[in-house]
Amino acid sequence: MNCDELKTEIPAEVLSSPALLFLYHRIEQILGIKTTGDAIIKLNEHLEKICGASFIENPAAFEKALTSREQIFDISKTVTINETYFFREGVHFNLLASLLPQLIKLKRPIQICSAATSIGCEAYSIAMLLDYHAKKGPAFDFAIDAFDINADVIETAKNARYTANTLRADGAEWKHIMDSYLIPDGDQYLVSQDIRSRVRFFPLNIMRGLDKKYDIIFFRNALIYFTSKNRLIVLDDLAGSLFDNGLLFLGVSETSTVKHPLLESRYLSGVFYFQKTNLQGTSMALEQKQIDEYSVKAAQPKSYPPKSFLTKPFLPKSFLTKRTELPINCREIKAIFDIEEGQPNAKKILENIADTQSGLDSPPISGSDLAAAAAYFLSAGDFNSADLALLYLEKTNACAHVLFLRGEYHLLRGSMDKAKDCFENAAGKDRAFWPAFYRIASSAAEENPARYEYKIKKASESIQQGRDFHYECFMGGFSPDYFERILTKKLSTTRFKEYV
Repeated sequence: MNCDELKTEIPAEVLSSPALLFLYHRIEQILGIKTTGDAIIKLNEHLEKICGASFIENPAAFEKALTSREQIFDISKTVTINETYFFREGVHFNLLASLLPQLIKLKRPIQICSAATSIGCEAYSIAMLLDYHAKKGPAFDFAIDAFDINADVIETAKNARYTANTLRADGAEWKHIMDSYLIPDGDQYLVSQDIRSRVRFFPLNIMRGLDKKYDIIFFRNALIYFTSKNRLIVLDDLAGSLFDNGLLFLGVSETSTVKHPLLESRYLSGVFYFQKTNLQGTSMALEQKQIDEYSVKAAQPKSYPPKSFLTKPFLPKSFLTKRTELPINCREIKAIFDIEEGQPNAKKILENIADTQSGLDSPPISGSDLAAAAAYFLSAGDFNSADLALLYLEKTNACAHVLFLRGEYHLLRGSMDKAKDCFENAAGKDRAFWPAFYRIASSAAEENPARYEYKIKKASESIQQGRDFHYECFMGGFSPDYFERILTKKLSTTRFKEYV
């Protein structure tokens, strides 16, 4: 996507305001979605109330709000749409009923996910349909996971109380099933307890990925809200979260826009859907046993699931042998990120690693390539891919840049002590590498004010020393001045607290 195409996705009112443009790109980074101008304006007003100031007046408060998990769930209510009802797009439920004879042959509980489930009508519709057919026979078991970024709608789903608005004309075909499981309660309806017990609801940002495998994933009428590049990220993760031959149901209007090397289009019962191809059918050179063994190791004990842009698997650590030092050049990293924020290059870099392991001819991989790939995958929440690039790089280089990236990895995974150690070591290697000093200062907020003030001053000094070294490529591309303003604001806030 070129710059002109990118601008057409951004509302005009957002382009006209630096603060709104900042929010638009942060929401795209965090949630992966395109946001309307009205939603961004409302979000800006919402954050100004929380922060007690505008973004220009207090960028530090905005940054904190946009990195807090609780605030992100709160923010999602402002920018997401929750339109749903029972047995919406009934063709998919006809399809599911048609596929049950094959699914029953698995001779284990059928694993189904309702992604972006909103208030839960879809998940409960699936549970009603499966329970209805299981009682008719032959009997089978199933388990349903359902999630949404909006924690409030998840609570609504758990309460399982719905208005008549969730019963629409295009779901009338399934009335005989709904009558068995929806209990009238005044002017509302309660989902029966046996159906409620079959669905596990939880809040989750899909950009973080899924933590288990499924036979079927419903992800309907949500893909259209994602930006072009994040559709690829989400599709890649959904494909990775399906068992071989697993099925993906997208919205009827979304199916024609999807192409993915692991997802083959199918047609049955009057509707298109996708089926995950067997990994052995691709061009991967590693044996399936190696893939499975490494996937188990890679998934433990990480709190987030593997998510990769690759159609190739993560590589076993035996691949990471000693090699010549790979230097890192920040100008080169910046150039890599100039193309769609680095996504195509990051993907290509890991494909080159896989090709090298497979004995195929591959372009040489530079330290800048690997650092850029690691930085990109970290920003996208793709921790396994980031870890792979870092492992490759750490065998050849222990400079401040690499230590910092490993610190970012630990920080985003919630290992604060490990992150601090990495940042301290990075700062010790290069006094001008201000990203490390900035992270050290930011993580010291709970310390005594004098110590905190000292660390902020050291970070400001580092920014002055490293201002011309393009280190901002490790910090989302924001200029050193931006982070210095944040530190200045934190310093004044810290001083104020001393006298309160």
